[in-house]
Amino acid sequence: PAWLSVRLLWIVPRGLWNLRGFFWNLLFALLAPQRAHRVYRRKIDAFESELRAQLDGGSLFDDFRHSFEARMARELFDVMMAAVLVGTLSPALVFRARNGEDRELIARIGRGTTGNVVVEMGIALYRLAGRLDRSELDDLNRLAERIEQRALSPEWLKQWDDFLSRFGWRGPMEMDLASPRYADAPGLAVRQMALMAVDDRDFDPESAHQRYIEQRRQAEQELMRRVGPLRRALLRRIHRLNERFAGARDTPKHLLVLFNYAIRKRALAEGQRLLEAGRLDAAEDVFALRFADLEAAAEDASLDLRKLRDQRSQFRNQLEAKVKSFPAVIDSRGRILRAPVLSAEPGLLSGMPVSPGVVTGPVKLLHSPHDKAVVKGDVLVAYATDPGWTPLFVNAAAVVLEVGGVLQHGAVIAREYGKPCVTGIDRLVETLQDGEQVEVDGTAGTVRRLSQTDGE
Repeated sequence: PAWLSVRLLWIVPRGLWNLRGFFWNLLFALLAPQRAHRVYRRKIDAFESELRAQLDGGSLFDDFRHSFEARMARELFDVMMAAVLVGTLSPALVFRARNGEDRELIARIGRGTTGNVVVEMGIALYRLAGRLDRSELDDLNRLAERIEQRALSPEWLKQWDDFLSRFGWRGPMEMDLASPRYADAPGLAVRQMALMAVDDRDFDPESAHQRYIEQRRQAEQELMRRVGPLRRALLRRIHRLNERFAGARDTPKHLLVLFNYAIRKRALAEGQRLLEAGRLDAAEDVFALRFADLEAAAEDASLDLRKLRDQRSQFRNQLEAKVKSFPAVIDSRGRILRAPVLSAEPGLLSGMPVSPGVVTGPVKLLHSPHDKAVVKGDVLVAYATDPGWTPLFVNAAAVVLEVGGVLQHGAVIAREYGKPCVTGIDRLVETLQDGEQVEVDGTAGTVRRLSQTDGE
């Protein structure tokens, strides 16, 4: 329609103007990667320090939300997303893989990224687990209590404090405001450390990560030897961008979770006030309410918050009771959209290859990171993963996920730990059975059901 064309003449230029910071940072990174990275780190570190200073809950709930929401959006799009974009540039843009050896080189360049906060968090947890006496893990509840009571060695507690100062706002299901974080409940980290403290020390995430960094750099040099001067110059620029910015892919979420944690602490403080006023039964009940409910409660002392809590919780309680899993995509008309089947071959499931390698092993199907133990050689199968799943990757021989892509948590950790990984297989958790033998090809993006094809 004509009116829409006229409206777009106003909307598009305004949108581009609002993104001028993003385009400037993108151009700056492409033209001067080293200088741009220094500026990027300075801005990110300063913003993180500002957010961390807000964790004491000094400012009021609404004041914090209104003052930092716009800042968060600006830092996210103008600064962080530009870094993420240039960090995902692939050598495949200027180098066409002609054989398996070429593809292996490009795959090695996709691993060993530096500065990735999720990888660093997993390594930090592994170090903490390794410095505990194995007998400490016999009673996890007691260990969590001893951490809270500061009853462990000063050296270990110093390392624990360092971990919390960097990752204390992270944890399982961390995008949900109601979920406690490592700083709230040491038991969360203790359970993860118990999964990492395995008897078999053949695999060390920290050593593996350092090994893949060296392999990546060697692969970059080998790739440049195979091309002419022009493409060599382009590859050198891409390698510089990857070296400095590939690890930025998880920084936006890291700071978003920190922002949410500051909101969580203020929400709990508000819930505590309502509890003391006799309007709620527990401070955590505040997470069943909406921001508008809290604003209304401040203006109307007679508002029945218990009734509102029950009303708000009713739909979620019904979902939890009746719905086992949600489809990945539901459109605005309520239609469930499914990905097309990529392979008609019986027993072959096709998805997205996100970490190379071929592994055969038994399926270990999990709906949460604490469903059951993952032993060495298991193929970890799940709907999706978050940082709460990281310890399971130590023992897993391969990882297969129903949803996710190359930047999803599971894909990043799998690459840095050297585990084959395939994602994006529709109805995966409904299809595979616990214990069945499968072959995971993280290079081709396939999972072959060996038990089924062998007639077992």
